[in-house]
Amino acid sequence: MKKILGILISTVLLTTLIVSTIFPEAPSAAQNNSKVRLALVGGWHVHTSMFIEKIAKLSAGKVEWVAVYDHDAERGKKFADMLGVPYEADYQKILDNENIDAVMIEAETSLHKDLIIRAANAKKHVFTDKVLTPTVKDGLSVKKAIEENGVKLVVSHESLPIGSYQYAKKLVDDGSLGDIVAINFRRAHGMAKTDRLPESWYDKEVAGGGALIDLGVHGMSMLTYLAGTPTKVSSFMKNWTNREVEDSATIMLEFENNAIGTAHTNMVTSIMENSLEVIGTDGILVVLGVEGKESVYLNSKHVSGMEAGMNLIDPSVYGSDGTVPINLFIDFVLDESNKDQYLPGFDIDTALTVVGIAEAAYKSAKIGGSAVKFKKTW
Repeated sequence: MKKILGILISTVLLTTLIVSTIFPEAPSAAQNNSKVRLALVGGWHVHTSMFIEKIAKLSAGKVEWVAVYDHDAERGKKFADMLGVPYEADYQKILDNENIDAVMIEAETSLHKDLIIRAANAKKHVFTDKVLTPTVKDGLSVKKAIEENGVKLVVSHESLPIGSYQYAKKLVDDGSLGDIVAINFRRAHGMAKTDRLPESWYDKEVAGGGALIDLGVHGMSMLTYLAGTPTKVSSFMKNWTNREVEDSATIMLEFENNAIGTAHTNMVTSIMENSLEVIGTDGILVVLGVEGKESVYLNSKHVSGMEAGMNLIDPSVYGSDGTVPINLFIDFVLDESNKDQYLPGFDIDTALTVVGIAEAAYKSAKIGGSAVKFKKTW
C-alpha cells in the first residue's frame, strides 16, 4: 500500500510540474495589495507624459511605479525623476524583477517587437503604444509570444474609448443607422510645423513611417472597429515639410460588408481637429471636434425624435471621462476573474489588421493609389 501511495504521490507531483510548464501562470496583481506594479519602458512617444498623468488622475491608487528603463539614459532618468523611481539601464533587470507585474512600452516603434516579446517571455503583462509593430511579420511574432506565455496585452488605439465614438459604435451595432454604407474619419494636427517632436519621429527606420503609421492609426483602428475587416486598400501620401516620411495621407478601404471607409491624417494643419461621419441606409451620425469639445449630430429612422433632419445630441448621452487605453489596461490586469488576454478593439487581431492596412497603404501609394488586396493571414 505504501508503495502504491508513493507512486500516486509521485504521479501527481509530476503531472503538476508538467501542467505548470505547459500552462504557465501569468503574474498576479492581487499579490501586491491590488495594485499593478508597473515599469515604464522608453519615453520616446509623445503620449508618455500624458499617459502618466492619466494614470495619476483616473487610476489613482491602482498603480505602483517601480522603475524606468530607456536606452536613452538622459530621457530615462528624466522620467525616473518624474515618477520618483530608479532608472535602470539594463532592460533585462526590469524583466528579472519579480516586483514588476507589467510594462508600459513607450519606446520607438522599431523596438516594439523585441521589447514586447522579451516582456512576455518574462511573464509581464504588456501595454504598448501604437502602432504594434512596423510589419505584420513582426506582429505575428509578438502574438505568438503573448499567447504562449498567457499574459495580457493592450495596444493603445487611443480614440476608441472616447464617449462620442463609443456612441457611434453602439448605433452601428444596434442597427440604428441601418446597414453601413460609408465611414469617413479625419484626425490631424500641425506638429510637423513645430519642433515639439524629435527628429527621430520622422526617421523611417525608427518610426516605421510617417503620419500614416502614427496619427493615422486613429483612423485605421476606428474604421475596422466600426466596419470590420477590409478587402482592399488604396492610399495617397504627400510631404509638405520636406522630411523623409509623409506628413499627409488619405486611405480608402473597401469592407467585407460592402461599406466604404476613408481616413485622412496630416501633421501640417492649422489646429487639432477631428471628425467622424457614419452613413447608413437608415441614418447618419456626425461627430465634429476633439474629445470634450465635440458636437454630435444624428438622424435615424429608429431613434425617437431623430427621424427628421440632423439633430444635435446632448453631451450627457455620450459623455466621456477622458479614459485612455492605459487606464483600461490597469483595470484589465487587476481583474483576475477575466482570463482573456485581450480587450476588444485593443487586441492583437485589431492591431495586426491596422498594421496590415498600413503595409497595404504604403504599397498602394507607391503605385499611384491603385487598390491593394487585403487578406488576413492570422
